[in-house]
Formats: sequence, C-alpha cells, structure tokens
Amino acid sequence: MASTTFQHLDAAKQQRVLAALITEFSQYPLAQAQVARIVKQADIARGAFYKYFTDLDDAYRYAFGQVIGRLHAGITGPTMRQDPYTATADFLHEASESRDRDFIRLHFTKNSGLVNVARPQVPADATDWAVASLCHSAISEVLADPADATLILAHLKAALSQLQVKE
Repeated sequence: MASTTFQHLDAAKQQRVLAALITEFSQYPLAQAQVARIVKQADIARGAFYKYFTDLDDAYRYAFGQVIGRLHAGITGPTMRQDPYTATADFLHEASESRDRDFIRLHFTKNSGLVNVARPQVPADATDWAVASLCHSAISEVLADPADATLILAHLKAALSQLQVKE
C-alpha cells in the first residue's frame, strides 16, 4: 500500500498521483504499465514514485482500492448476501457508468490474476462460495464482452436459482 510518505502529502498532490495511476492502469494492463508514464503525468520524480510505492504492483493495489471504494460507494442496493443477482447487476451497471470503467474492465479481464488485491475471505459454506464464484465470473465475462451481458446475466439468474439462492 501507499507509504506514510505518500499519506503525508497534501491532498492535491495525492490526487494528482492517483489520477496518473488510474490513467495508466486504465490504458495498459499491469504487465505493460510503465513508471515513466506515471511520473511524467503526475509531474513527480521517479525516485518519489518509489518513496510512495514499493513497485508497480504496490501502486496498482493502492489505485485499485481507491477505484473499488468509489465504485462501491455508488451502489446502494441489496448486498451480495441479500440478493446476489441484483448486487451483481447493480455492480455491472455502476461499473459501466463509472469514470473508472476502463480501469475496472482491465482489472477483471487482464490484471486480477497478476496481483493480489484485498479479497474477501473464502466462505466456509460451499453454496456461498459457489454464489461468489458465479457472480465474479459473470462480472468478468460481461466486462470482457458487454454485448453478451443479457445472456450472461440470464445464465447467472438460472444458476443461482438452481442453487436455491434468493434472486
């Protein structure tokens, strides 16, 4: 995560660095991201980047946390536990309308397997695990190919019904 040095920067500079991170990770998968582009856009020295973050993975985890926090703040419907289908559909809608949609799309289609970000604990109950896996898979598939969203969400609803989960 971001260092204490970064956390002590003034808010404007933190936002400038965050904006540069989000721009980079919205345009390039993590494997192709470059510190050089980030520092140029943020107008900081390369050495400062490494005082703020250990490496690109660390910077990505910080940016992901900020983006996902903004995204979840915009969702006011039922929680995943209450109604997983609606929560998934709401997440997809919010993501498609978000200013961070390209970041989210690249995360789910390219970056999620490259870097560990904070993930919820694996549910002890097998049905809860299956529901979470199905919902995250549906999110990844819709973000990869939005044209198939209706079909993917219909399959999700049917699968959740088979698991006897509230829709």
